[in-house]
Amino acid sequence: MKKERCPLGFSLRHILKASNRAITRLAWSPNGRLLASASYDQSVHLWDIEAGKEMREIVGYSGSVFTVVVTPDNRQIISASKNSLKIWDVESQTRPQTLRGHQDYVYAVAVAPDGKTAVSGAYDQTLKFWDLTTQSEVASLRGHRGRIGCVAISPDGRLAFSGAGDGLVKVWDAAAYTLLQTLNGHKGEVLALTLTTDGRLLASSSHDGAICLWQPESGELVGKLTGHEGPVTAVSFAANDQFLASKSADGTVRLWRRADWQTVAILDETHSSFAFAGLAFQPNGNLLATLGDKDTVIRIWALDFAVWQQ
Repeated sequence: MKKERCPLGFSLRHILKASNRAITRLAWSPNGRLLASASYDQSVHLWDIEAGKEMREIVGYSGSVFTVVVTPDNRQIISASKNSLKIWDVESQTRPQTLRGHQDYVYAVAVAPDGKTAVSGAYDQTLKFWDLTTQSEVASLRGHRGRIGCVAISPDGRLAFSGAGDGLVKVWDAAAYTLLQTLNGHKGEVLALTLTTDGRLLASSSHDGAICLWQPESGELVGKLTGHEGPVTAVSFAANDQFLASKSADGTVRLWRRADWQTVAILDETHSSFAFAGLAFQPNGNLLATLGDKDTVIRIWALDFAVWQQ
């Protein structure tokens, strides 16, 4: 890779290389020690972030892996490929459990804070809830007109969120499995969702190049961030809730300061041609995982937030 300008406040810790195919999504373990990456090379890679080395490669898929998430107990990962979800043990090499029910590509999955429920979204326009204790489907919901490419669950586990090709974000009651709100603020497919750790702010990003900021309970649009010149494929709030990172097909990652929503840093990153591309803040620290070299390598940055404080 050519040497790239490093923004003030960014310090490169590791460059992790797994394959020549694009990486689709990144997910941290809640303890911040492990990073999982899903890839178009039909595999999932687990990384030891302290050592900056690969712990394990999980293979056995017959298609691209679109997403991955680590469970709250740090012991399992859930990944999605084609029309099913797989649950793998982080430490052991046992065969995975498979969750079947979707009729088409599964693009997104999230796990509730208590680790008992997962929610998934797919090209078949359905949002499914799964009981992870029994590995069974408990609800299948429709409401979007377009593929569901991103999902999230509130920190208290009460609300589920979905974003889709129809440009809408929908808010669901995660216990009653009912629709509560439809958030209409984008002019293109919704590609990513992220919440602050206190659950009081939801950010959605879209093919239209904008980031919408929502009050999750009321559904009120409280702000819109513009500045990217291409689809915004990933967004992530820092653990301190004071900064938002966004990745775009315009070849940049932007860091936004919540106090005034100004862009305080821009990182150059070449982007693949795919609609989904990972970006993820460490849930309990100051590390940011981004994708470089057209999304084929993972870069781990340490951020000095004091540089951007007002």
